[in-house]
Amino acid sequence: MARAEGCKLAKYGTLPVEMKGPRATTQVKINGQDTRFILDTGAFFNTMPRATAEALALKREAAPLGLYVTGIGGSTSVDLARVKDFGILGITLHDITFLVGGSDPGAGLLGANLLNFTDAEADLAHGQYSLFKPTGCGKAALAYWAKDGNYQVAELITGESRLDRTPALYVTVNGQRVKAALDTGATTTLITRRAAERAGIDLNAPDVKASYATHGIGTKSYRSWTARVAAYSIGTETIQHAQMQVMDGDIGSAAGAPEMLLGVDFFLAHRLFIANSQRKLYFTYNGGRVFSLSDAPTGSDKPAASSADAPGAPKTAADYALRGRASLSRGEPARALADLDAAIRLDPDQPDYYLARAEARLRDRQPGEEHERGQRREQALGDLDRALTLAPRNIEALLLRAQLYFHGKDRAAALRDVDAAGGVATPGSPQAREVATAYIALDQPGRALPLLDAWIRLHGSDGTLGEALNERCWARGLAGQMLDGALDDCRKAIRRDGPKPAYLDSLGLVQLRLGHYAEAVDAYGKAAQQLSSNAWTRYGLGLARLRSGDTAGGKAEIAAAKALDKDIAEQFAKFGIEAM
Repeated sequence: MARAEGCKLAKYGTLPVEMKGPRATTQVKINGQDTRFILDTGAFFNTMPRATAEALALKREAAPLGLYVTGIGGSTSVDLARVKDFGILGITLHDITFLVGGSDPGAGLLGANLLNFTDAEADLAHGQYSLFKPTGCGKAALAYWAKDGNYQVAELITGESRLDRTPALYVTVNGQRVKAALDTGATTTLITRRAAERAGIDLNAPDVKASYATHGIGTKSYRSWTARVAAYSIGTETIQHAQMQVMDGDIGSAAGAPEMLLGVDFFLAHRLFIANSQRKLYFTYNGGRVFSLSDAPTGSDKPAASSADAPGAPKTAADYALRGRASLSRGEPARALADLDAAIRLDPDQPDYYLARAEARLRDRQPGEEHERGQRREQALGDLDRALTLAPRNIEALLLRAQLYFHGKDRAAALRDVDAAGGVATPGSPQAREVATAYIALDQPGRALPLLDAWIRLHGSDGTLGEALNERCWARGLAGQMLDGALDDCRKAIRRDGPKPAYLDSLGLVQLRLGHYAEAVDAYGKAAQQLSSNAWTRYGLGLARLRSGDTAGGKAEIAAAKALDKDIAEQFAKFGIEAM
Protein backbone atom coordinates (compact mmCIF):
# COMPACT_ATOMS: atom_id res chain seq x y z
CA MET A 1 0.00 0.00 0.00
CA ALA A 2 2.95 2.43 0.40
CA ARG A 3 6.24 3.02 -1.37
CA ALA A 4 8.79 1.26 0.82
CA GLU A 5 9.59 -2.38 1.30
CA GLY A 6 8.13 -3.70 4.52
CA CYS A 7 5.79 -0.74 5.01
CA LYS A 8 2.27 -1.79 5.95
CA LEU A 9 -0.74 0.42 6.54
CA ALA A 10 -3.40 -1.36 8.56
CA LYS A 11 -6.73 0.43 8.27
CA TYR A 12 -8.73 0.91 11.46
CA GLY A 13 -11.70 1.91 9.33
CA THR A 14 -13.20 4.62 7.12
CA LEU A 15 -15.76 7.20 8.15
CA PRO A 16 -18.23 8.04 5.35
CA VAL A 17 -18.20 11.84 5.10
CA GLU A 18 -21.31 13.62 3.89
CA MET A 19 -20.91 17.31 3.14
CA LYS A 20 -23.82 19.32 4.53
CA GLY A 21 -23.18 22.71 2.99
CA PRO A 22 -19.69 23.65 4.19
CA ARG A 23 -19.71 21.06 7.00
CA ALA A 24 -18.03 17.66 6.78
CA THR A 25 -20.29 15.31 8.72
CA THR A 26 -20.52 11.63 9.58
CA GLN A 27 -23.06 9.42 11.30
CA VAL A 28 -22.34 8.05 14.79
CA LYS A 29 -24.47 6.41 17.45
CA ILE A 30 -24.99 8.01 20.87
CA ASN A 31 -26.53 5.46 23.24
CA GLY A 32 -28.08 3.69 20.26
CA GLN A 33 -29.42 6.86 18.62
CA ASP A 34 -28.18 7.79 15.12
CA THR A 35 -26.67 11.26 15.29
CA ARG A 36 -24.77 13.34 12.77
CA PHE A 37 -21.52 14.91 13.99
CA ILE A 38 -19.10 17.32 12.32
CA LEU A 39 -15.51 16.23 11.65
CA ASP A 40 -13.37 18.94 13.25
CA THR A 41 -9.64 18.33 13.26
CA GLY A 42 -9.27 21.87 14.64
CA ALA A 43 -11.07 20.95 17.89
CA PHE A 44 -8.66 19.45 20.39
CA PHE A 45 -11.36 17.24 21.94
CA ASN A 46 -14.78 15.79 21.12
CA THR A 47 -17.32 18.50 21.91
CA MET A 48 -21.04 19.13 21.63
CA PRO A 49 -23.21 22.21 22.19
CA ARG A 50 -25.59 22.25 25.14
CA ALA A 51 -28.61 21.95 22.83
CA THR A 52 -27.24 18.69 21.40
CA ALA A 53 -26.53 17.28 24.86
CA GLU A 54 -30.08 18.11 25.94
CA ALA A 55 -31.60 16.62 22.78
CA LEU A 56 -29.65 13.40 23.43
CA ALA A 57 -30.77 13.34 27.09
CA LEU A 58 -27.17 13.37 28.31
CA LYS A 59 -26.53 14.32 31.90
CA ARG A 60 -23.99 17.11 32.29
CA GLU A 61 -21.49 17.40 35.11
CA ALA A 62 -19.04 20.09 36.10
CA ALA A 63 -15.67 20.04 34.39
CA PRO A 64 -12.47 20.13 36.44
CA LEU A 65 -11.70 23.56 37.83
CA GLY A 66 -9.86 25.69 35.29
CA LEU A 67 -10.86 23.67 32.22
CA TYR A 68 -11.99 25.88 29.36
CA VAL A 69 -11.86 25.87 25.58
CA THR A 70 -10.32 28.63 23.48
CA GLY A 71 -10.63 29.39 19.78
CA ILE A 72 -12.16 31.94 17.42
CA GLY A 73 -14.36 34.22 19.49
CA GLY A 74 -12.38 33.79 22.72
CA SER A 75 -12.60 31.33 25.56
CA THR A 76 -15.64 29.55 26.97
CA SER A 77 -16.32 27.37 29.98
CA VAL A 78 -17.52 23.81 29.44
CA ASP A 79 -19.24 20.96 31.21
CA LEU A 80 -18.69 17.25 30.70
CA ALA A 81 -21.03 14.54 29.43
CA ARG A 82 -20.32 10.83 29.42
CA VAL A 83 -21.73 8.70 26.63
CA LYS A 84 -22.34 5.16 27.79
CA ASP A 85 -22.32 3.65 24.28
CA PHE A 86 -20.62 5.48 21.42
CA GLY A 87 -20.84 3.78 18.03
CA ILE A 88 -18.27 4.61 15.36
CA LEU A 89 -16.39 2.69 12.65
CA GLY A 90 -18.63 -0.31 13.22
CA ILE A 91 -17.66 -0.74 16.87
CA THR A 92 -19.11 0.49 20.15
CA LEU A 93 -16.94 2.30 22.67
CA HIS A 94 -18.05 2.76 26.26
CA ASP A 95 -18.02 5.65 28.73
CA ILE A 96 -16.69 8.22 26.26
CA THR A 97 -16.30 11.78 27.55
CA PHE A 98 -17.44 14.82 25.56
CA LEU A 99 -16.96 18.47 26.39
CA VAL A 100 -20.27 20.38 26.42
CA GLY A 101 -20.49 24.09 25.68
CA GLY A 102 -19.43 26.86 23.34
CA SER A 103 -21.15 28.20 20.26
CA ASP A 104 -23.46 25.88 18.36
CA PRO A 105 -22.23 24.89 14.87
CA GLY A 106 -25.36 22.80 14.34
CA ALA A 107 -24.07 19.46 15.62
CA GLY A 108 -21.49 17.89 17.89
CA LEU A 109 -17.82 17.81 16.92
CA LEU A 110 -15.49 14.84 16.54
CA GLY A 111 -12.17 16.37 17.51
CA ALA A 112 -8.50 15.74 16.89
CA ASN A 113 -8.27 13.39 19.88
CA LEU A 114 -10.28 10.91 17.77
CA LEU A 115 -9.51 11.97 14.19
CA ASN A 116 -5.77 12.49 14.59
CA PHE A 117 -4.61 10.02 17.24
CA THR A 118 -2.87 8.00 14.51
CA ASP A 119 -2.15 8.43 10.79
CA ALA A 120 -5.17 9.60 8.81
CA GLU A 121 -6.20 9.99 5.19
CA ALA A 122 -8.70 12.70 4.30
CA ASP A 123 -10.35 12.24 0.91
CA LEU A 124 -13.38 14.44 1.46
CA ALA A 125 -13.96 14.92 -2.28
CA HIS A 126 -14.92 11.24 -2.32
CA GLY A 127 -16.60 11.29 1.09
CA GLN A 128 -14.00 9.39 3.11
CA TYR A 129 -11.87 9.89 6.22
CA SER A 130 -9.73 6.87 7.11
CA LEU A 131 -7.55 6.00 10.08
CA PHE A 132 -4.39 3.89 9.67
CA LYS A 133 -1.84 2.14 11.84
CA PRO A 134 1.52 2.27 10.01
CA THR A 135 4.17 -0.41 10.55
CA GLY A 136 7.70 -0.11 9.15
CA CYS A 137 6.81 3.04 7.19
CA GLY A 138 9.34 5.47 8.64
CA LYS A 139 10.92 6.19 5.25
CA ALA A 140 7.96 5.48 3.00
CA ALA A 141 6.14 8.05 0.88
CA LEU A 142 2.61 7.53 2.12
CA ALA A 143 0.74 9.15 -0.79
CA TYR A 144 0.11 5.57 -1.90
CA TRP A 145 -2.57 6.54 -4.43
CA ALA A 146 -0.16 8.75 -6.44
CA LYS A 147 1.24 5.98 -8.63
CA ASP A 148 3.18 8.46 -10.79
CA GLY A 149 4.98 9.95 -7.79
CA ASN A 150 3.30 13.31 -8.41
CA TYR A 151 2.49 14.44 -4.88
CA GLN A 152 3.33 17.30 -2.52
CA VAL A 153 4.81 17.07 0.95
CA ALA A 154 5.07 19.37 3.96
CA GLU A 155 6.53 19.04 7.46
CA LEU A 156 4.06 18.92 10.36
CA ILE A 157 4.67 20.84 13.58
CA THR A 158 4.73 19.09 16.93
CA GLY A 159 1.83 20.16 19.16
CA GLU A 160 2.26 22.60 22.02
CA SER A 161 1.26 19.88 24.50
CA ARG A 162 0.53 16.17 24.56
CA LEU A 163 -3.19 16.99 24.34
CA ASP A 164 -2.72 19.08 21.20
CA ARG A 165 -3.29 16.67 18.31
CA THR A 166 -4.51 19.24 15.78
CA PRO A 167 -2.30 18.87 12.68
CA ALA A 168 -0.37 22.07 11.99
CA LEU A 169 2.35 23.27 9.62
CA TYR A 170 3.99 26.44 8.40
CA VAL A 171 2.62 28.19 5.33
CA THR A 172 4.53 30.87 3.47
CA VAL A 173 2.26 33.82 2.61
CA ASN A 174 3.85 36.45 0.34
CA GLY A 175 7.23 35.33 1.63
CA GLN A 176 6.24 35.42 5.33
CA ARG A 177 6.03 32.27 7.45
CA VAL A 178 2.63 31.74 9.12
CA LYS A 179 1.58 28.87 11.40
CA ALA A 180 -1.54 27.15 10.06
CA ALA A 181 -3.80 24.44 11.43
CA LEU A 182 -5.42 21.82 9.19
CA ASP A 183 -9.01 22.33 10.30
CA THR A 184 -11.89 20.38 8.76
CA GLY A 185 -14.23 22.28 11.09
CA ALA A 186 -13.43 25.65 9.52
CA THR A 187 -15.97 26.34 6.78
CA THR A 188 -13.40 28.31 4.77
CA THR A 189 -9.67 28.98 4.85
CA LEU A 190 -8.83 32.15 6.75
CA ILE A 191 -5.90 34.17 8.08
CA THR A 192 -5.81 36.59 10.99
CA ARG A 193 -5.51 40.29 10.28
CA ARG A 194 -2.25 40.45 12.22
CA ALA A 195 -0.65 37.76 10.04
CA ALA A 196 -2.15 39.18 6.83
CA GLU A 197 -0.73 42.64 7.47
CA ARG A 198 2.64 41.12 8.36
CA ALA A 199 2.51 39.44 4.94
CA GLY A 200 1.85 42.76 3.21
CA ILE A 201 -1.88 42.31 2.55
CA ASP A 202 -3.39 45.80 2.39
CA LEU A 203 -6.95 45.75 3.72
CA ASN A 204 -7.50 49.24 2.33
CA ALA A 205 -6.78 48.14 -1.23
CA PRO A 206 -9.64 48.82 -3.70
CA ASP A 207 -10.25 45.12 -4.43
CA VAL A 208 -10.70 44.21 -0.75
CA LYS A 209 -14.34 43.57 0.14
CA ALA A 210 -16.12 43.36 3.48
CA SER A 211 -17.22 39.78 4.20
CA TYR A 212 -19.49 38.10 6.72
CA ALA A 213 -18.95 38.04 10.48
CA THR A 214 -16.74 35.17 11.61
CA HIS A 215 -17.79 33.01 14.57
CA GLY A 216 -16.11 30.20 16.44
CA ILE A 217 -16.31 28.40 19.77
CA GLY A 218 -16.30 31.63 21.79
CA THR A 219 -18.86 34.35 22.43
CA LYS A 220 -17.44 37.03 20.13
CA SER A 221 -17.83 37.53 16.40
CA TYR A 222 -15.25 39.27 14.25
CA ARG A 223 -15.33 41.38 11.12
CA SER A 224 -13.72 39.85 8.07
CA TRP A 225 -12.69 40.82 4.55
CA THR A 226 -12.02 39.05 1.28
CA ALA A 227 -8.53 39.91 0.04
CA ARG A 228 -6.29 38.72 -2.78
CA VAL A 229 -3.03 36.98 -1.87
CA ALA A 230 -0.21 37.17 -4.41
CA ALA A 231 1.26 33.76 -3.53
CA TYR A 232 1.60 31.29 -0.75
CA SER A 233 3.21 27.93 -0.39
CA ILE A 234 2.17 24.86 1.57
CA GLY A 235 5.15 22.56 1.59
CA THR A 236 6.05 21.97 -2.05
CA GLU A 237 2.74 23.36 -3.41
CA THR A 238 2.49 27.04 -4.39
CA ILE A 239 -0.84 28.79 -5.02
CA GLN A 240 -0.95 32.17 -6.74
CA HIS A 241 -3.51 34.98 -6.93
CA ALA A 242 -6.09 33.39 -4.63
CA GLN A 243 -8.85 35.05 -2.64
CA MET A 244 -8.72 34.52 1.11
CA GLN A 245 -10.78 35.52 4.13
CA VAL A 246 -8.99 37.83 6.57
CA MET A 247 -10.42 37.85 10.11
CA ASP A 248 -10.14 40.79 12.49
CA GLY A 249 -9.33 38.62 15.51
CA ASP A 250 -7.15 35.83 16.85
CA ILE A 251 -7.51 32.05 16.64
CA GLY A 252 -7.46 31.40 20.35
CA SER A 253 -5.50 32.96 23.17
CA ALA A 254 -3.04 30.16 23.90
CA ALA A 255 0.67 30.64 23.30
CA GLY A 256 1.62 29.23 19.93
CA ALA A 257 -1.94 29.42 18.55
CA PRO A 258 -2.11 29.28 14.75
CA GLU A 259 -2.64 32.42 12.71
CA MET A 260 -4.24 30.63 9.78
CA LEU A 261 -6.77 27.84 9.27
CA LEU A 262 -6.64 25.63 6.20
CA GLY A 263 -10.34 24.88 6.14
CA VAL A 264 -12.66 22.32 4.61
CA ASP A 265 -12.32 24.02 1.21
CA PHE A 266 -8.61 23.10 1.22
CA PHE A 267 -9.48 19.52 2.18
CA LEU A 268 -12.04 19.21 -0.61
CA ALA A 269 -9.48 20.41 -3.15
CA HIS A 270 -6.87 17.86 -2.06
CA ARG A 271 -6.43 14.28 -1.03
CA LEU A 272 -4.29 14.27 2.11
CA PHE A 273 -2.39 11.72 4.16
CA ILE A 274 -1.62 13.12 7.62
CA ALA A 275 1.39 11.02 8.58
CA ASN A 276 1.67 11.75 12.30
CA SER A 277 4.09 8.84 12.56
CA GLN A 278 6.52 10.76 10.32
CA ARG A 279 5.43 14.34 11.18
CA LYS A 280 4.71 14.84 7.47
CA LEU A 281 1.74 15.74 5.30
CA TYR A 282 1.41 14.15 1.85
CA PHE A 283 -1.17 15.57 -0.52
CA THR A 284 -2.29 15.75 -4.14
CA TYR A 285 -4.46 18.31 -5.89
CA ASN A 286 -7.95 17.24 -6.99
CA GLY A 287 -8.54 20.11 -9.42
CA GLY A 288 -10.93 23.03 -9.16
CA ARG A 289 -10.59 25.95 -6.79
CA VAL A 290 -8.41 25.48 -3.72
CA PHE A 291 -10.24 28.01 -1.54
CA SER A 292 -13.98 28.66 -1.46
CA LEU A 293 -13.61 32.43 -1.95
CA SER A 294 -11.63 32.02 -5.17
CA ASP A 295 -13.22 31.77 -8.60
CA ALA A 296 -13.60 28.24 -9.90
CA PRO A 297 -11.32 27.49 -12.88
CA THR A 298 -13.00 27.34 -16.28
CA GLY A 299 -14.44 23.90 -16.93
CA SER A 300 -14.11 22.72 -13.34
CA ASP A 301 -17.86 22.12 -13.10
CA LYS A 302 -18.04 19.63 -15.96
CA PRO A 303 -19.29 16.21 -14.87
CA ALA A 304 -16.46 13.91 -13.82
CA ALA A 305 -15.45 11.47 -16.54
CA SER A 306 -13.41 9.05 -14.43
CA SER A 307 -13.46 5.37 -15.26
CA ALA A 308 -15.31 3.09 -12.90
CA ASP A 309 -12.00 1.23 -12.49
CA ALA A 310 -10.02 4.34 -11.54
CA PRO A 311 -8.77 4.51 -7.94
CA GLY A 312 -11.37 6.14 -5.73
CA ALA A 313 -14.05 6.07 -8.45
CA PRO A 314 -17.57 5.58 -7.04
CA LYS A 315 -19.07 2.14 -7.35
CA THR A 316 -22.20 2.25 -5.19
CA ALA A 317 -25.11 4.65 -4.87
CA ALA A 318 -23.68 5.87 -1.55
CA ASP A 319 -20.30 6.55 -3.21
CA TYR A 320 -21.92 8.65 -5.93
CA ALA A 321 -24.06 10.52 -3.41
CA LEU A 322 -21.08 11.36 -1.17
CA ARG A 323 -19.06 12.60 -4.14
CA GLY A 324 -22.05 14.58 -5.37
CA ARG A 325 -22.46 16.27 -2.00
CA ALA A 326 -18.76 17.12 -1.98
CA SER A 327 -18.97 18.65 -5.47
CA LEU A 328 -21.95 20.72 -4.37
CA SER A 329 -19.96 22.07 -1.41
CA ARG A 330 -17.16 23.00 -3.82
CA GLY A 331 -19.53 25.07 -5.93
CA GLU A 332 -19.72 22.54 -8.77
CA PRO A 333 -23.47 21.80 -9.12
CA ALA A 334 -23.24 20.26 -12.61
CA ARG A 335 -20.81 17.62 -11.33
CA ALA A 336 -23.02 17.14 -8.29
CA LEU A 337 -26.11 16.61 -10.46
CA ALA A 338 -24.39 13.96 -12.57
CA ASP A 339 -23.34 11.98 -9.49
CA LEU A 340 -26.69 12.37 -7.74
CA ASP A 341 -28.50 11.21 -10.89
CA ALA A 342 -26.31 8.10 -10.82
CA ALA A 343 -26.97 7.55 -7.10
CA ILE A 344 -30.74 7.73 -7.65
CA ARG A 345 -30.59 5.34 -10.61
CA LEU A 346 -28.78 2.80 -8.43
CA ASP A 347 -30.96 3.32 -5.34
CA PRO A 348 -34.17 5.27 -5.99
CA ASP A 349 -35.54 4.97 -2.46
CA GLN A 350 -33.12 7.18 -0.51
CA PRO A 351 -34.76 10.50 0.46
CA ASP A 352 -31.47 12.28 1.10
CA TYR A 353 -30.39 11.74 -2.50
CA TYR A 354 -33.46 13.64 -3.75
CA LEU A 355 -32.88 16.41 -1.22
CA ALA A 356 -29.27 16.77 -2.35
CA ARG A 357 -30.31 16.81 -6.01
CA ALA A 358 -32.88 19.52 -5.29
CA GLU A 359 -30.13 21.61 -3.69
CA ALA A 360 -27.87 21.03 -6.70
CA ARG A 361 -30.61 22.09 -9.14
CA LEU A 362 -31.15 25.30 -7.16
CA ARG A 363 -27.42 26.02 -7.05
CA ASP A 364 -26.99 25.50 -10.79
CA ARG A 365 -26.38 29.05 -12.01
CA GLN A 366 -25.67 28.18 -15.62
CA PRO A 367 -26.76 30.93 -18.03
CA GLY A 368 -30.26 30.37 -19.30
CA GLU A 369 -33.62 31.86 -20.05
CA GLU A 370 -36.15 32.57 -17.34
CA HIS A 371 -38.17 29.50 -18.28
CA GLU A 372 -35.08 27.31 -17.82
CA ARG A 373 -34.56 28.66 -14.31
CA GLY A 374 -38.25 28.07 -13.64
CA GLN A 375 -37.89 24.54 -14.95
CA ARG A 376 -35.00 23.86 -12.55
CA ARG A 377 -37.16 25.16 -9.70
CA GLU A 378 -40.01 22.84 -10.67
CA GLN A 379 -37.59 19.91 -10.93
CA ALA A 380 -36.26 20.77 -7.45
CA LEU A 381 -39.83 20.82 -6.11
CA GLY A 382 -40.40 17.41 -7.67
CA ASP A 383 -37.28 16.05 -5.94
CA LEU A 384 -38.42 17.49 -2.61
CA ASP A 385 -41.89 16.00 -3.07
CA ARG A 386 -40.28 12.59 -3.63
CA ALA A 387 -37.96 13.02 -0.64
CA LEU A 388 -40.91 13.87 1.60
CA THR A 389 -42.98 10.98 0.27
CA LEU A 390 -40.15 8.69 1.39
CA ALA A 391 -39.45 10.58 4.64
CA PRO A 392 -42.33 12.89 5.64
CA ARG A 393 -40.46 14.15 8.74
CA ASN A 394 -37.28 15.21 6.91
CA ILE A 395 -36.92 18.71 8.34
CA GLU A 396 -34.31 19.86 5.81
CA ALA A 397 -36.59 18.97 2.91
CA LEU A 398 -39.60 20.59 4.59
CA LEU A 399 -37.76 23.86 5.17
CA LEU A 400 -36.30 23.95 1.66
CA ARG A 401 -39.67 23.26 0.05
CA ALA A 402 -41.25 25.94 2.25
CA GLN A 403 -38.64 28.38 0.99
CA LEU A 404 -39.44 27.54 -2.62
CA TYR A 405 -43.17 27.93 -2.01
CA PHE A 406 -42.55 31.26 -0.27
CA HIS A 407 -40.53 32.64 -3.17
CA GLY A 408 -43.19 31.29 -5.53
CA LYS A 409 -45.83 33.36 -3.66
CA ASP A 410 -47.63 30.26 -2.35
CA ARG A 411 -47.65 31.33 1.28
CA ALA A 412 -50.30 28.83 2.35
CA ALA A 413 -48.21 25.89 1.13
CA ALA A 414 -45.10 27.40 2.70
CA LEU A 415 -46.86 27.73 6.04
CA ARG A 416 -48.02 24.09 5.91
CA ASP A 417 -44.42 22.93 5.49
CA VAL A 418 -43.14 25.27 8.20
CA ASP A 419 -45.81 23.95 10.57
CA ALA A 420 -44.72 20.39 9.76
CA ALA A 421 -41.07 21.31 10.33
CA GLY A 422 -41.94 22.91 13.63
CA GLY A 423 -43.59 19.68 14.70
CA VAL A 424 -40.37 17.69 14.31
CA ALA A 425 -37.72 20.29 15.22
CA THR A 426 -35.88 19.64 18.48
CA PRO A 427 -36.39 22.58 20.86
CA GLY A 428 -33.32 24.79 20.94
CA SER A 429 -31.82 23.30 17.78
CA PRO A 430 -30.56 25.28 14.76
CA GLN A 431 -33.48 23.83 12.78
CA ALA A 432 -35.95 25.15 15.35
CA ARG A 433 -34.42 28.60 14.94
CA GLU A 434 -34.81 28.28 11.15
CA VAL A 435 -38.49 27.49 11.72
CA ALA A 436 -38.78 30.63 13.87
CA THR A 437 -37.21 32.74 11.11
CA ALA A 438 -39.64 31.23 8.59
CA TYR A 439 -42.65 32.05 10.80
CA ILE A 440 -41.52 35.69 10.99
CA ALA A 441 -41.14 35.84 7.19
CA LEU A 442 -44.68 34.43 6.89
CA ASP A 443 -46.10 37.16 9.16
CA GLN A 444 -46.56 34.78 12.08
CA PRO A 445 -44.16 36.36 14.63
CA GLY A 446 -46.10 35.16 17.67
CA ARG A 447 -45.52 31.53 16.66
CA ALA A 448 -41.77 32.18 16.43
CA LEU A 449 -41.45 33.34 20.03
CA PRO A 450 -41.53 29.96 21.89
CA LEU A 451 -38.92 28.61 19.47
CA LEU A 452 -36.64 31.61 20.01
CA ASP A 453 -37.16 31.41 23.78
CA ALA A 454 -35.93 27.79 23.80
CA TRP A 455 -32.93 28.57 21.59
CA ILE A 456 -31.82 31.54 23.68
CA ARG A 457 -32.18 29.56 26.92
CA LEU A 458 -29.68 26.97 25.66
CA HIS A 459 -27.24 29.36 23.98
CA GLY A 460 -26.30 31.92 26.59
CA SER A 461 -22.64 31.91 25.50
CA ASP A 462 -23.15 31.44 21.77
CA GLY A 463 -21.34 33.66 19.28
CA THR A 464 -24.63 34.37 17.50
CA LEU A 465 -26.63 35.14 20.64
CA GLY A 466 -26.84 38.83 19.68
CA GLU A 467 -28.50 37.93 16.38
CA ALA A 468 -31.02 35.69 18.18
CA LEU A 469 -31.82 38.40 20.74
CA ASN A 470 -32.40 40.85 17.91
CA GLU A 471 -34.65 38.35 16.13
CA ARG A 472 -36.74 37.89 19.27
CA CYS A 473 -36.87 41.68 19.78
CA TRP A 474 -38.11 42.03 16.20
CA ALA A 475 -40.68 39.24 16.55
CA ARG A 476 -42.02 40.69 19.79
CA GLY A 477 -42.19 44.13 18.20
CA LEU A 478 -44.12 42.84 15.19
CA ALA A 479 -46.49 40.85 17.38
CA GLY A 480 -46.90 43.70 19.86
CA GLN A 481 -46.16 41.25 22.70
CA MET A 482 -43.88 41.50 25.74
CA LEU A 483 -42.58 44.87 24.60
CA ASP A 484 -40.54 45.57 27.72
CA GLY A 485 -38.80 42.23 27.16
CA ALA A 486 -38.31 43.15 23.51
CA LEU A 487 -36.65 46.41 24.55
CA ASP A 488 -34.33 44.48 26.85
CA ASP A 489 -33.49 42.03 24.03
CA CYS A 490 -32.57 44.81 21.63
CA ARG A 491 -30.45 46.63 24.17
CA LYS A 492 -28.60 43.42 25.09
CA ALA A 493 -27.94 42.67 21.42
CA ILE A 494 -26.55 46.17 20.86
CA ARG A 495 -24.37 46.01 23.97
CA ARG A 496 -23.05 42.67 22.81
CA ASP A 497 -22.44 43.27 19.08
CA GLY A 498 -22.54 47.05 18.70
CA PRO A 499 -25.17 49.27 17.03
CA LYS A 500 -25.78 47.18 13.92
CA PRO A 501 -28.37 48.81 11.63
CA ALA A 502 -30.68 45.77 11.80
CA TYR A 503 -30.60 45.93 15.61
CA LEU A 504 -31.35 49.67 15.57
CA ASP A 505 -34.25 49.05 13.19
CA SER A 506 -35.75 46.51 15.63
CA LEU A 507 -35.21 48.91 18.51
CA GLY A 508 -36.99 51.64 16.56
CA LEU A 509 -40.02 49.40 16.04
CA VAL A 510 -40.27 48.52 19.73
CA GLN A 511 -39.88 52.15 20.84
CA LEU A 512 -42.60 53.09 18.35
CA ARG A 513 -44.91 50.41 19.79
CA LEU A 514 -44.22 51.66 23.32
CA GLY A 515 -45.03 55.24 22.36
CA HIS A 516 -41.45 56.40 23.00
CA TYR A 517 -41.45 58.50 19.86
CA ALA A 518 -38.27 60.52 20.45
CA GLU A 519 -36.35 57.29 21.14
CA ALA A 520 -37.94 55.70 18.04
CA VAL A 521 -36.81 58.64 15.90
CA ASP A 522 -33.30 58.30 17.29
CA ALA A 523 -33.07 54.53 16.67
CA TYR A 524 -34.71 54.60 13.23
CA GLY A 525 -32.65 57.66 12.23
CA LYS A 526 -29.37 55.91 13.04
CA ALA A 527 -30.52 52.78 11.20
CA ALA A 528 -31.59 54.81 8.15
CA GLN A 529 -28.08 56.25 7.82
CA GLN A 530 -26.98 52.78 6.68
CA LEU A 531 -30.34 51.46 5.41
CA SER A 532 -31.43 54.41 3.29
CA SER A 533 -32.93 52.12 0.65
CA ASN A 534 -34.89 50.02 3.16
CA ALA A 535 -38.57 50.94 2.87
CA TRP A 536 -39.46 49.51 6.29
CA THR A 537 -36.85 51.62 8.08
CA ARG A 538 -37.82 54.80 6.23
CA TYR A 539 -41.54 54.25 6.88
CA GLY A 540 -40.96 53.51 10.55
CA LEU A 541 -38.89 56.68 10.84
CA GLY A 542 -41.68 58.62 9.15
CA LEU A 543 -44.30 57.31 11.60
CA ALA A 544 -42.08 58.11 14.57
CA ARG A 545 -41.54 61.65 13.31
CA LEU A 546 -45.25 62.18 12.67
CA ARG A 547 -46.15 61.00 16.15
CA SER A 548 -43.45 63.12 17.75
CA GLY A 549 -44.92 66.24 16.08
CA ASP A 550 -42.58 66.56 13.08
CA THR A 551 -45.28 66.50 10.42
CA ALA A 552 -43.15 67.70 7.50
CA GLY A 553 -40.27 65.35 8.29
CA GLY A 554 -42.63 62.44 8.82
CA LYS A 555 -44.46 62.94 5.55
CA ALA A 556 -41.16 63.24 3.67
CA GLU A 557 -39.90 59.91 5.07
CA ILE A 558 -43.20 58.17 4.35
CA ALA A 559 -43.15 59.45 0.77
CA ALA A 560 -39.56 58.20 0.38
CA ALA A 561 -40.58 54.79 1.77
CA LYS A 562 -43.54 54.48 -0.61
CA ALA A 563 -41.27 55.37 -3.52
CA LEU A 564 -39.14 52.37 -2.53
CA ASP A 565 -42.13 50.05 -1.93
CA LYS A 566 -45.66 51.11 -2.84
CA ASP A 567 -47.14 48.49 -0.49
CA ILE A 568 -45.15 49.41 2.61
CA ALA A 569 -48.12 51.00 4.41
CA GLU A 570 -50.09 47.76 4.04
CA GLN A 571 -47.16 45.78 5.47
CA PHE A 572 -47.20 47.92 8.61
CA ALA A 573 -50.99 47.77 8.80
CA LYS A 574 -50.88 43.95 8.89
CA PHE A 575 -49.32 44.29 12.32
CA GLY A 576 -51.71 47.00 13.48
CA ILE A 577 -49.30 49.89 12.91
CA GLU A 578 -50.89 52.64 10.84
CA ALA A 579 -50.19 56.27 10.02
CA MET A 580 -52.06 58.90 12.00
